[in-house]
Amino acid sequence: MTEDDFIQIRNPMTLGVDRLPVHRTVLGVPGDEKPSVALMPDGELLLVGFKITRISDTPRQFQVDKTLFRSVDDGVTWSDGQVLDLPGVEPCLTVLKDGTLLVTVHVLAGDVCNSTGYSYSCLHRSTDRGNSWESIRIGPEDIPAAPQDSLVVTSRNVLELADGTVIMGVSGIDGRDFLWRSTDSGRTWDKTAASTFTGIERAKISFPRMGETLFWQNRSGDILGLFRVDAHDFDSIADPETLDGYDPRLGDQHDLLMVFRSRDGGVTWEKGDELGSRYGEMYPSILRLHDGRLLLTFTVRHLRPPLGTHAVLGEETLDGCAFDYANDRLIIDRSTPMGDISGGGFGPTVQLLDGTLLTAYSCRSGEPVVRVDSFLAAEQHIEVARWRLPP
Repeated sequence: MTEDDFIQIRNPMTLGVDRLPVHRTVLGVPGDEKPSVALMPDGELLLVGFKITRISDTPRQFQVDKTLFRSVDDGVTWSDGQVLDLPGVEPCLTVLKDGTLLVTVHVLAGDVCNSTGYSYSCLHRSTDRGNSWESIRIGPEDIPAAPQDSLVVTSRNVLELADGTVIMGVSGIDGRDFLWRSTDSGRTWDKTAASTFTGIERAKISFPRMGETLFWQNRSGDILGLFRVDAHDFDSIADPETLDGYDPRLGDQHDLLMVFRSRDGGVTWEKGDELGSRYGEMYPSILRLHDGRLLLTFTVRHLRPPLGTHAVLGEETLDGCAFDYANDRLIIDRSTPMGDISGGGFGPTVQLLDGTLLTAYSCRSGEPVVRVDSFLAAEQHIEVARWRLPP
């Protein structure tokens, strides 16, 4: 057996072992990336990923193709990909309790299907297991007083609350933040509820605040938001030694996660306790395991190899959640070559009825073959890892 047949555990404390067996399955074609996996109420697994194909450099144009895969045997085998005629990149798949599928995406300005000249967002919805879809566009026209052609983004996930209400974050520039609500499984939305954040200067936020946020509801009923932030925007967490040595050609891969909590259904948000995550760790998902523990899956993009998809265990607290980043860190994927840029990651992890865990991610492996902003990068692909925690 090779190292790839195991998940390494850094600083094992409670798990009792330093590695776990894993079975990996490659899906799709080379170039597919950033998958999102979800479990249907009847046990069918759905996974959606996408591939960008460059059309021209002047002007910068590309084609985005999304593919949906299915498994009816707990992820042992998967169907051939079903091409989805839907716009947008970085799809995040949510399955509601009634089986409705919701997918958030953003449509980049250079996408050949985008005739507006600027980036916007979309929400795709299916009530027949992904065989047909309806879509709504989310742009500056949906944000009161937003400048024409300005960027509007959504939260990464759509969250179904305990009372059946579905929420989605929508943000424009200059601190225009809203929490959309639906009481009919995402068919229609109340877009009027503005959100405010305590202790944040609106002028210091460099990116629409709800962009790529993961929402999660604590058992107390509070809504937690794991927000991806630029550390330069927050003096209290900025680390000049780390950030001064960061290569700007790597873009936003030094971002980190910050927790905000709402006790009033998303109207006001206050900064919560630090997760313990570091620079370059983002794209989180939280899973409540069958035994009551929490599993946080996230991506290490840069600065502290091995790059790839990691996970840590945690517990639910009265006010939120706490994770142990120092011990029992599960390095689910470590195939990205040293010195290479990250290959996607994303997760998330789902748990099957028999306790098996299934994590989907994209990764890079092999010799660097593609030049990206002057950095060599191996071609990426999608993998699914099936594994179990020790009893």
